[in-house]
Amino acid sequence: MWLTRLGVLAALACVLAFSLPAGAASDPLLSQALSLINTQEYKQAYALLEPLESERAGDIEYDYLLGVAAVESGNVTRGVFALERVLAINPNHTAARTQIAKAHFQLGEIDTSKAEFNNLLSQSPGHETADAINRFMSAIDKALGLTTTFGAYLDIGYGFDSNINSATSSNSVSISLFPGTPLVDIPLTGAAQEQSSKYISLAGGASFRHPLTKDLAVFGSVNGLTRTNWNEGQFDPSIMDYNLGLTYKKHIDMFTVGLQGNTYDLDGDRFRRSYGMLGQWQRDVDDKNQVSVYGHYSKLSYPDSDVRDADRYIIGAGWAHVFAGDKTPVVFFGPYIGKENTEDSSFDFLSNSIYGIRAGGQLSMSPKLVAYAGASYEYRDYDEQDPIFSETRRDNQYDFNVGLRYLPGYKWTIRPQLSYLKNNSNTTVFDFDRAVLSINFRKDFNW
Repeated sequence: MWLTRLGVLAALACVLAFSLPAGAASDPLLSQALSLINTQEYKQAYALLEPLESERAGDIEYDYLLGVAAVESGNVTRGVFALERVLAINPNHTAARTQIAKAHFQLGEIDTSKAEFNNLLSQSPGHETADAINRFMSAIDKALGLTTTFGAYLDIGYGFDSNINSATSSNSVSISLFPGTPLVDIPLTGAAQEQSSKYISLAGGASFRHPLTKDLAVFGSVNGLTRTNWNEGQFDPSIMDYNLGLTYKKHIDMFTVGLQGNTYDLDGDRFRRSYGMLGQWQRDVDDKNQVSVYGHYSKLSYPDSDVRDADRYIIGAGWAHVFAGDKTPVVFFGPYIGKENTEDSSFDFLSNSIYGIRAGGQLSMSPKLVAYAGASYEYRDYDEQDPIFSETRRDNQYDFNVGLRYLPGYKWTIRPQLSYLKNNSNTTVFDFDRAVLSINFRKDFNW
């Protein structure tokens, strides 16, 4: 649920923006704490206020600022205690009740959080405050899947790709013209070698989620991407993804099953299509940790090369953690294993075992700017010796990416990114690297 909470809590910023006590300015300590809170330096504010709790507890302005600093710095339970002292003296303290409602939401106490907001509405707050609270409560319902939601997006990108065809840079390759015959060197030219190009991409998609009961919902989406390379149009890709499934949530566990489909075209011709199913279990261990286990099956079909048709199986696990702090650091980690079996057993040299791991994270540099990075490693061990190359293929693939997400407002995202992929293979023709530098502009629509 931690990703859900990040999105919902953003909707609360407008409620809290006018919640700080004006009287704090008359006390040097509280004035300093207020200044730190206004600049979102919550850890420093908490470190300043917390040592004085035993002697200043009961001072409404002190307790309120301590509560804000504690909740925002990740010491949520301590913050609740301080805010409850404020409400014990002044039950109509709107700012404290707003903050404690947020704290209960962070603790996963959704019903208590909504009850606190309803208490606020019963106090007839100003029009602006009431609208903000209603927007937040609506955001909670949407994030928790209690109402039907729809989404769509458009994405335009521009970039440079150093290897649009994922080909080797070697000038030749050694192959066996007939099984069992000596290897001979064959020169590589043109499209058989790596080609670089600038490109423009266009992507878009639509999705929906509809609750069937309090715990069960149906979801679906369709996404498409097309890319035009300035050089070598024969490698222009077009991709379509489809999925439809069900989610069942009970307490801290969520179960997902779904059907998936994909088509991958090159220069308008069908290169590959696949369809399959996914199953996943996900648990919100606590407010900062989430774990998952998943399994995926897909049927791969190559219309112009049916000897490559295969069944692919993947199982994996994941862990994600949100650190406390102003920049809300997030990290994730996930190993997986799999198997790809060709349908035609006489081509088992194309079948392979898969072992991989993914990791990454993000850092909120400011409310509008997020830095992120990711890395993955995959080892592919092929079943039999390839009769053309007279060796059993082994691949070690490394993938890295780093980028920024800038949110200028109005549901726009600007995303510059640099990615690098290196595939080390003992078979020369499959040994390559690829770097892509891009910038994308995305517009989201939600209702």
